[in-house]
Amino acid sequence: MEYATNHEKILMKTPVLILIFNRPDLTSKLLSVLNKIKPTSVYVCGDGARTSVRTDVENVERTRSLISEIDWDCEVNTLYRENNLGCKESVSTGIDWFFDNVNEGIILEDDCIPDISFFKYCEEMLSKYRDDQRIMHISGLNFLTKKQTINDPEEDSYHFSKYPAVWGWATWKRAWGLYDSDISDWQNVRRNKDYYSMCFNRNEALVRKQQFDSVFSGEIDTWDYQWVYCVGMNHGLSITPNINLISNIGFDSNATHTFTPDNRSFLPSYEMIFPLKHPDNIVADYLCDYREYIEHIHKYYWFMALIRLLKRYGLYEYAYKIKSRLKSLFLHLLRG
Repeated sequence: MEYATNHEKILMKTPVLILIFNRPDLTSKLLSVLNKIKPTSVYVCGDGARTSVRTDVENVERTRSLISEIDWDCEVNTLYRENNLGCKESVSTGIDWFFDNVNEGIILEDDCIPDISFFKYCEEMLSKYRDDQRIMHISGLNFLTKKQTINDPEEDSYHFSKYPAVWGWATWKRAWGLYDSDISDWQNVRRNKDYYSMCFNRNEALVRKQQFDSVFSGEIDTWDYQWVYCVGMNHGLSITPNINLISNIGFDSNATHTFTPDNRSFLPSYEMIFPLKHPDNIVADYLCDYREYIEHIHKYYWFMALIRLLKRYGLYEYAYKIKSRLKSLFLHLLRG
């Protein structure tokens, strides 16, 4: 039940939730990493097969069978759905279930493959900021360090951010308890423009409004925009490592949302150096957040502006049909 990081032995006691579905190859890779650290408490949530996808039943069963083969000494708890709930309900209620049983923990989707040092980093952050209400999220992902292979021991090991990345993360029951998968107060927040407080400028506000509108109306089936909303509207901070600790390898035709590779996919992960060097002040790093805004949010502004223009002239439904057909064609080509 020990793993080595920087030649130091660590007992992995923090509970881990893994979210699985129908990708046994990815789940196998994630379990191979977990086998190296041998967590003593593992929770597994798996959605049910879709009736519209003929390969789902077999792949869901194959994926779940991998969990039954865990052979290190640990307590395994499972929540397997008989029917398909979809991304929003399955994931959000799965995390609810996790925090009904634990006070803090690590959350990994099947395609998020962490460096071993990610686990010790999460354990230390969970302990250090356990009672600090300002901190709501611990990210393992850093989009901004593609070429950085090691963190400078003279520099801080992590920074604070307003952006909670959910590809490999950790949090506390106290923070998740604020989450609302339906963002029930969105209409009032939208009317009063309270969400502007979580945005750099009007451009980001337009992107966020579109995202939260889509969630509130049920147009998209997701859970993570709601967590961004929760952290932002509660003025929470996320801890972001100054090197990337997670590689998302799930960009393919079987993914629910990330079926098209982009500049976030397959990023290399690196080893965090210990002991950690902590920032002097608990405040969001403006420069890092602005870089993330420019590289990963601002580009969507023009797309959102186009959607707004199409809606104004009654062409949105037509454009949406074209987009759906292009997506179907792309998936057909990927699957051969």
